[in-house]
Amino acid sequence: MLRKVLFILVLAVLLTGCAGEGVSKAATEMTVQASDFAYNRASITVPAGQPVTLTLKNTGAVEHDFVVDKINVTDVEASDTGPAAHHQMGDAPEYDLHFFAGAGDTAVLKFTAMEPGTYEIFCSIEGHKEAGMIGKLIVTDQG
Repeated sequence: MLRKVLFILVLAVLLTGCAGEGVSKAATEMTVQASDFAYNRASITVPAGQPVTLTLKNTGAVEHDFVVDKINVTDVEASDTGPAAHHQMGDAPEYDLHFFAGAGDTAVLKFTAMEPGTYEIFCSIEGHKEAGMIGKLIVTDQG
């Protein structure tokens, strides 16, 4: 009888462990407000290797964006819609993470950061970074 109980317990533990494999983790969700000329958060912390859904709510009177120049990311998807879809970059470089929202608009960016580290966030609209529209994206190691 004791062997049967132990067998069932061991089997239950093994099956529970296997059930978790391949299941996607819930996205880390956060909102950043952009105003004229600052983000409401000096830093944002996200886990490495896990999906992130970031909402940019522009409460300012002019267009703002959210840029990380160089970062190892996958599954990047931006919902730049409405008037902000006509965001003009000119001859600006291609950024690894970039999305924008027009005055009064909201946009969503989904991504997975792959490497822990601290990365600079800035608004690439001319003069905004210089006016103080900067922050840090902190990617933490979950291992």
